[in-house]
Amino acid sequence: MTERPTIGTPTPPSDPASPSTPAPTSTPAFTVAAGGRLLRHDEVTRGRALLVARLVIGVYLLELLLNMTRPHVLPDEPSLTIFWRFPGMPEEGVLDSFGSLFAIPRTAFWGVLAGIVVGIALQAVIVRMPSKDRRATVLTWAALAALLGSFALFSLFILAKSPLLVLACVPTSAFALWLIHRAQRFGWLPLPMLLTAFGWGALIQWGVGRAFTNLAYGTINGYMYEGTDLTGSTTDGSGNQVDFTFTFDLGYRTIDVTLLHLSTVNQLAAAVGVVLLILMFRHRVTDVVTGLVLGAAAGLGYNFTESVIAIELWSILSSLNGATGGFEYWIRQSASLFGSQVVFGALVGAGIGLAAQTRRRAQRVGLVTAGLVAAIGGAVANEVLSAWLSGLVRDHVGIGGTLDTLVISPAIWLAPQVPFLTVCLLLLRSGIRARVAAARTAVTAEAAEAAEAGVGGAITEREVPFLMDPALRFWALVSTWRRHGPAAARALRRFQRAQLEVAGWRWQQERAAAEAKALGAREQPQAQEEREIQDAQETQETQEVQQAQEAREEGEALRARAMRLRTDVGRLVGS
Repeated sequence: MTERPTIGTPTPPSDPASPSTPAPTSTPAFTVAAGGRLLRHDEVTRGRALLVARLVIGVYLLELLLNMTRPHVLPDEPSLTIFWRFPGMPEEGVLDSFGSLFAIPRTAFWGVLAGIVVGIALQAVIVRMPSKDRRATVLTWAALAALLGSFALFSLFILAKSPLLVLACVPTSAFALWLIHRAQRFGWLPLPMLLTAFGWGALIQWGVGRAFTNLAYGTINGYMYEGTDLTGSTTDGSGNQVDFTFTFDLGYRTIDVTLLHLSTVNQLAAAVGVVLLILMFRHRVTDVVTGLVLGAAAGLGYNFTESVIAIELWSILSSLNGATGGFEYWIRQSASLFGSQVVFGALVGAGIGLAAQTRRRAQRVGLVTAGLVAAIGGAVANEVLSAWLSGLVRDHVGIGGTLDTLVISPAIWLAPQVPFLTVCLLLLRSGIRARVAAARTAVTAEAAEAAEAGVGGAITEREVPFLMDPALRFWALVSTWRRHGPAAARALRRFQRAQLEVAGWRWQQERAAAEAKALGAREQPQAQEEREIQDAQETQETQEVQQAQEAREEGEALRARAMRLRTDVGRLVGS
C-alpha cells in the first residue's frame, strides 16, 4: 500500500516528462537566484560607485592636509602625527603602547596612498574605453578595490597579531550573522552580498575609522594645545624638554572631540558600505529591511575587529582597571553582540533603505540624515553614558564579582542602547509586515495565474497557505522527514525556497512597474517641454525593453527550476 504524501508536499505528476513539467531551461547569467552574475555592470551603476569612492578618498586627503598644516606643539614633531613616537618606543607600534594611537603601521599608510594612485590610474584608463566594453566593468571594480580595499590593511594588521582571538570570535559572529540573515523572512538578499557587508565592516569600515581618526587626533591635539608650553619636565633622547603631564581639561576636550569624530567616520563608512552594496549587487527589492540587514551585518563585522583589539588591549591593562580579556569577550561577543555597532549600523542602513523607497530628493536627504544623526548620537551617548553610569554604581557594587560580571556591567553597557535597539526592532517589524503582505499578494497571484492557464505552475492554490505560514512550512518539513526521510525533507526545503524566489521575482517586477509608472507620470510634463531629451528617452526605452526581456527570461528560469524541484520531491515522496 502506497503511503499518502504529506500535506503541503507537492504531488508528483504521473509522468515526469509530461507537458505540465517543462524541461529544464538554461539559466541566464544575470539570474540571482540561480547563482549567476551577482554584480551589476551598467554604466550608471559603475559611475555612481566610483563617485562614492572618490568622495571617501577626497575626505581622507583633506584629513592628511589638515594634519600636515596643524600647529606643532612639541619639539621635533614630524609633518604627520602618525609618524610620531614616544621616546624609546619601538620602530613598529604595538597594542601595549599608549603611543599606538599615533603609530599606525607605516606599510598600511603607504599602502593606502599606493591604492589611491592605482585607482586614479585605472580610472584614467576606463574613461578611454567604450562604456559597454566588458573590460570597463572589470577595471571599475578593480579601481574600487584599489581605492577602498587598501584601508583593510589597517584591520588586517590588527587581526594578524591575534589569530587565536580571531578564531574565538568566529563562532559567535557567524551565529549572529545567520540570525540577521534569517530575520528577512522573504526576499532574501544573496548570501555573498551579506558576507560582503560583514567583510566591509570588519576590514574596510574599521580601517577607515582608524586611518581617519589617527590623523584627526593629531590635528585636534595640535589646535587644542596651540600656544601651550609643554616643555620643561622630562628630557627625551635628543635632549629636548618634553612635558607629558598634559592639562586635564584640554586632554578631556581632545578625547571628546576625537570620540565624536570617530563615531561620525564610523557611521559614514557604514553608510558608504550599504550604498555601494545596494549599487553593486543584484537583489530583489531595496526597502527598510534590506538596508537594516546590510547595516547590521556591517556593524557586526566592525564589532568583530573591535572585539579582537579590545580583548587584547584590556588583557594587557587589566592591572590598571580590573577588566580582563575574558570579561571583554563576554561583553562584546555575548551580552551585547547585537548592540553597539550592530544597532547603529542597522539605523544607518534603515535610513538608506527608507530613502530608496521615495522619489523626492528632500525626503531622501532627510531620511538618510536622520539615520546618520541617530547612529552617531547613539554611538557617542553609548560611550559617555555607560562610563557615567559605571561611575555611579561602582561605590555600591563589588568590581569583578559574579553579579557585576553577569548582570551589572552588561546592563550598564546596554542601557544607553535600549532606545535605539527598540527603534530598530520596530522598523524591522514594520518592514517584515510589508514584505509578508507583498509575499501573500505575489504568491496568490502566481497560483491564480497558473490555475487560469490550466497548467501546473510553480505554485498551486493548495500550496499557498503553506508558503505564507512559516509554522506550516516547518510542520510540513518535519512531517516529511518523519515519513520519508531527510533526503525528501531537504528536497522539500529547496522546493519551498524556489517557490518563494518565484514570488520574490514577481514582487520585484510588480514593484518596478509601479515605480516606473509613478516616475513617468511625474516627469511627463517636463519631458513635453524639453524636446532635446527625446534621444535620451529612446535610449532609455531600449534599455527598458531589454531589461523586461531579461526579467521574463529570469522568471521562466525560476519557474522551471521550481517545477523541477517539485518533480524531485514527488519522486522521493512517492505517489
